Amino acid sequence: MHRRMKHQNEFGYSLLESIFQLLIMAVFLHFFVLFFHWKAPIERQIKDYYETEWELFGIDLQALLKEAEEFNVLMGGQSISFITERGKIEVGRSSTVIRKKVGNEGRGHISMFTNVSSASFNQYGHELYLEVEMLDGRKREKWFAIGRSPE
Repeated sequence: MHRRMKHQNEFGYSLLESIFQLLIMAVFLHFFVLFFHWKAPIERQIKDYYETEWELFGIDLQALLKEAEEFNVLMGGQSISFITERGKIEVGRSSTVIRKKVGNEGRGHISMFTNVSSASFNQYGHELYLEVEMLDGRKREKWFAIGRSPE
């Protein structure tokens, strides 16, 4: 074998190796900056998640109440029940969830809103006022129309 191939180069980094490592470091630094640029909007979306969940709950409950024929507030404002073409529907708080039960059998339920500490349903004429306290102490309130509006 040739004499140069037998001995390794032990003189340290060459200029080419240094430039190559700086290039790799620059690429990773760009990814680092991109990560923080991407992270801020994601954190904002997560904070808005509970607001979005509340609004979707409101839309869902209003769609149910629009079809209500007979409406009653039960258990001192802890739940409501009404009759639609699908049958009897009851909406109320159970543990930390506001849930919907459909039918008289009461065999199943659908979770509508979570992380609830307390909920109060109050009827004022053809309107329903719902006040909810979340587990973190925040309060949310919303008005709903009951039944179809007279046209």
